[in-house]
Amino acid sequence: MRSGTFAVEPEPTGPPWRERSETGADEAAARGVYAPVRSLSYSPPDAVAVAPGDVRGTVLIPERCDGYCMGLDGRNGPNLACAQCGQPVATRVDDCGLWQVTWLDSRSVRGVPDDEPEPRVIGWDELAARDELTERDELARTPPIEPPESWNPVWEAAAGAALPHLLVGASGGPVAVPEGLLADAFRTALDALLPSGPPPKSLALAGPGLPAADADIVLVPRHPQTGRVWAVPPGSAHPVPLAAEVWTWLATDQNRTPAPPPR
Repeated sequence: MRSGTFAVEPEPTGPPWRERSETGADEAAARGVYAPVRSLSYSPPDAVAVAPGDVRGTVLIPERCDGYCMGLDGRNGPNLACAQCGQPVATRVDDCGLWQVTWLDSRSVRGVPDDEPEPRVIGWDELAARDELTERDELARTPPIEPPESWNPVWEAAAGAALPHLLVGASGGPVAVPEGLLADAFRTALDALLPSGPPPKSLALAGPGLPAADADIVLVPRHPQTGRVWAVPPGSAHPVPLAAEVWTWLATDQNRTPAPPPR
């Protein structure tokens, strides 16, 4: 999470857990879970994710500081307590393979009025020109590779979110993915999930600052502030939303960084 931002997880996601054999399929269905998952979370819903540095007045709970790789992953429940009253209030996550975040227990927080002015919403044309921003800018593009030569998790998440939309646009047939980063990000998964044979549908990048794409399916940006998807002309192509920080890299980077082979 970036400093000054937050997100809310509406579903229970942490301990305590109960085995499915204990709860049964009916109780799982009542909680909106229909897949045969191993266990159900009974933690409070609506946990709030914030940047770890934005949290004040808390202390670690030593007996709950377990993790996977000498870090903290919250496996034993909230590991941060209020420095004044000692009640567990949040879970700090800092471990290998996990994003840095602090999850605030919904029962320990309340909303307060904010007198700060609303941030200015940038226009699509300005978004397309954001190739000179630093990584600290919340609207900056994100490179696909990070040390040590592995996929950036932001790209992995963005590709995973876009893939179902690509499959819908494919309508059960193959998709021809152009060479470069688009192929590195999507071709392996599409080739594995879609049949070969019929003439493939074409895929291209489209959006502000780019020439009109002559393709059946287009990857378009999702606005980083509003969440709105860039609109394509009606009937022209099937739009697939892509995270703006990934789309801007694809749209502006001419010397594209080679991606590592899939693992």
